[in-house]
Amino acid sequence: MCMVGLIGCNDKNVPEATTQRGEILKVDTLRYLTIDEVAKLATDSIDKSYLHYPVRCFRLTYSSVYEDEPITTTALMLLPENDTADFALCEYMHGTNWPLEKLAAQQKMPSNYFSNGRRQSGGEVATCGIPLASSGMAVVMPDYIGFGETADKEHPFIYYPELRHANIDALRALKNYLKLEGNQDVWLAGWSQGGGAALSLHYYIQSEYNKEFTVLSSSCLSGPYNYSGQFEGVLRDTTGLTPPTALCTWSVYVLNRFAVHRNPDQIYTFTVTDQVSAMMNFVGSVWDCFRPYFTQGVLNGTDTEWIAASDKNSYHKGWTPTGKVYLHHGTKDPIVPYFNTTDAFEGLTKEGGDITLYSYEGKGHFDITFHYMNHTLNDWGR
Repeated sequence: MCMVGLIGCNDKNVPEATTQRGEILKVDTLRYLTIDEVAKLATDSIDKSYLHYPVRCFRLTYSSVYEDEPITTTALMLLPENDTADFALCEYMHGTNWPLEKLAAQQKMPSNYFSNGRRQSGGEVATCGIPLASSGMAVVMPDYIGFGETADKEHPFIYYPELRHANIDALRALKNYLKLEGNQDVWLAGWSQGGGAALSLHYYIQSEYNKEFTVLSSSCLSGPYNYSGQFEGVLRDTTGLTPPTALCTWSVYVLNRFAVHRNPDQIYTFTVTDQVSAMMNFVGSVWDCFRPYFTQGVLNGTDTEWIAASDKNSYHKGWTPTGKVYLHHGTKDPIVPYFNTTDAFEGLTKEGGDITLYSYEGKGHFDITFHYMNHTLNDWGR
């Protein structure tokens, strides 16, 4: 349902043709969090000295695009409740959710966090988004296309040239809500898939949206920045800790779905009709999932079309960030190999970027969020 005073809507998830991207279609007030409630949600692992303000929580419904067509999507907006807060614009992009069950996926979305009574999922709202807002920042957390209100669409997962649209439009919606005009400074953050989304959005803001925003800093945790290297590393079994097969087969489906457009039979050894079937493989290891000629073409460099699409989806080199970049990663990460971050550190430093690397010795993928947030809040002067 759309707010008539703002704009009319037609079919579900399709805004009027006259709607501008990032235009707010509806605002729902969700919750007011006292400073004590903020501290309880943020857990004892967040240094309480960074928590300054109560937080107001809203669901934003806003316009965006998906595969070049208009779409309506949602995000969580978190605002500090105090006139002395600086309201620095911040976008936090969450980690991967599996699209295997639509109800569970809907509950995991940031904008539905306060609708999920048991709060078993969406934990980054509590451990990352709320502390950032309590520090004085105006925070937006996009749900991503393919989940929540847009669960009927296929999620772009870690194909960032498509994922970026809803992310940049979430920033526009935040800017519109605060009635800001002209170029605005922004801070970007995210974990796992969201870490890659943060670094890639840093790139896209510089290259395509620089008249609207300027990235002062991005703080990225355990992201797949070197997609091409990660996939090749999995195929060569050189990652040390091989990521789950389902994530690999899903990411290949998404790259093909949004960029290469081949018949899945040319890639997989099992039947694939959509993103869920791409994950539900029962044929064994990664090597067993792909046809030998596809694997060989990627490894020997003859599949130039696939390699070009993979390279376009990699952000670890070839550009110079104009804002400060902080990279965080556990050295024993079994989900996103650690070399993604060292490759990004080396590649972007070589290009002249101001890059800081935080390596967490012996840590994995799920046990460093609190270290990451304390460093991020400190590095951003919160």
